[in-house]
Amino acid sequence: MSSKIDLEPAGALIALDFDGTLSPIVPDPAQARPVAGVVDSLVRLAGQGARIAVVTGRDARTVLELGGLARIPGLLVSGLHGAESWQDGELTTRDEPPGLAALRTALPPLLPAGVWLEDKRLSLVVHTRRAERPDEVLAELTGVVPQLAAEHGLDAHPGKQVIEIRIPELSKATALQRLLVDGVTGALYAGDDLGDLPAVQAVRRWSERSGRPAVTIAVGAVPELVAATDAALAGPDELAALLADLAAG
Repeated sequence: MSSKIDLEPAGALIALDFDGTLSPIVPDPAQARPVAGVVDSLVRLAGQGARIAVVTGRDARTVLELGGLARIPGLLVSGLHGAESWQDGELTTRDEPPGLAALRTALPPLLPAGVWLEDKRLSLVVHTRRAERPDEVLAELTGVVPQLAAEHGLDAHPGKQVIEIRIPELSKATALQRLLVDGVTGALYAGDDLGDLPAVQAVRRWSERSGRPAVTIAVGAVPELVAATDAALAGPDELAALLADLAAG
């Protein structure tokens, strides 16, 4: 896509995923960091009147710490697919769903070598990227984990070498619906995985309903996301360049 997008920052919502979007995917999620310069661009955009939001499957405080994001004026972080919301130093969060404690015990014995379970407090994520055959192992677990999650009243969502178990009624769409409030003049959403599809669809519905401009961007090469968005970028570096151009005017 062109390095220029047709969106006026003042009054716009700029909502972004974190892993794979602001930060490259890395083997150890604790080592994820935003690509160089992207946070500076978001600070500039906020100074121009844009409302900046990070919409992520991670918990809000972890994303803030890893990204050094708290210096973005007015930032809102919607964590755990909308189960948490952080703004101006205050965190609101839902209670732990029933069934999650039982899954913490039931899942580990089912996981093959190299597969690990990440506990996000209000969700669990099975990671296969360290396994010897990550995609094959993911396919095998996709036949087991969703059924086990459903037995405990939770949903399971496959992604790039992950299966995320979370509260059924939550998605990134619910987070976007709370952000697309009166006064938003336009919207940009960028994400990298299947979990971003509901957010893309929410932004598109808002644009059609309101008549206001919106841009949706796939970062990376997940076919379903590329097909559903307005444009595709190769990786976080390209998104950083696009945001820098937007901030430059």
